[in-house]
Amino acid sequence: MIIKIYLLNLISDLDNLLIITTVVRKYGYEPKRLFFYIVVCLTASRTIYVAMIQYLTGIPGFRVLAGMILLYIAFRFVSSIQPDSEARPVPSIPAAKMLFIVLAADFLVCMDSVLITSGISANLLYTMAGMALSLTTVLAFFEFFSEILDKISLVQIVAGGLTAHVAVTGIFKDPVMKYPVSLLEKVWGFQLNEWINFIALDAAIFLILAGFIIKARNRA
Repeated sequence: MIIKIYLLNLISDLDNLLIITTVVRKYGYEPKRLFFYIVVCLTASRTIYVAMIQYLTGIPGFRVLAGMILLYIAFRFVSSIQPDSEARPVPSIPAAKMLFIVLAADFLVCMDSVLITSGISANLLYTMAGMALSLTTVLAFFEFFSEILDKISLVQIVAGGLTAHVAVTGIFKDPVMKYPVSLLEKVWGFQLNEWINFIALDAAIFLILAGFIIKARNRA
């Protein structure tokens, strides 16, 4: 059971933790400095989310609000790109505040993996162990490829696109979107739900292209 939780979270955490790693680097920190604390904090917080996930996702407007915040974060990723030589400042905020920002960012992006985990096991010890292993593996993977991740402007662009994709798909999963979606389906005459992933992909591509344009202008 722990292995199953580990593998499923490992797959879903790759894009989530890329976003979180980008947030950490944006404030001048190296993830390895906070490695242990990030794993402990995210394992504990996600275990709590698993215990209360049905309540959280059932709140009308929760996913819409989270999606709007994520879209803003995605926009900030691609609109605040600096030349790589200037993108590695000293830490600009205390470590405790950095961990709080990590928790807040993870809260917005981890709901899908938390939903998957809650459907696998109701045993919180198994859940905690599987999530801890997954977080450790993915963060270690990113640290191993730190030379690639040092090209932080490129990472910001990719993370911005991924964040936009997560945001749009999350918004359409919110209960308050059921009526607007059904209304649009009647007006347009096709199943909008079948196009949600395409809409999310379009949003991601748009932000990635915008990021590359900004990066090109910074070089000019």
